[in-house]
Amino acid sequence: MSHRKFSDRGGSRWEIRVSSRAEWTFEPLPGNPNPPCRVRPPLYAGDDPFELSEQELQTIFGGATPETRAQRAERKGSGASPFGDDYKPQPKKSPFLDDLNEVE
Repeated sequence: MSHRKFSDRGGSRWEIRVSSRAEWTFEPLPGNPNPPCRVRPPLYAGDDPFELSEQELQTIFGGATPETRAQRAERKGSGASPFGDDYKPQPKKSPFLDDLNEVE
């Protein structure tokens, strides 16, 4: 699948990646020092940025927020827990119910 590329009003080049119908990520192309940004596209945009004009994309990009380092690390799968460093998930219960008498 290809991704839509466009220039913002400042002339910086971006690549749009559709994360879902509710979120698009703007990735900077080589030569663009800005951090990636996220935006909630308008409902009329659907999930296909190829149907929008360059001016519409520039307007949508105007409402984008830069990603924080934590969001970038989470997206790249750093393995860090979004619940904190000391979070430990609950142990899974047995599907055979043979652990009903165990004390936690």
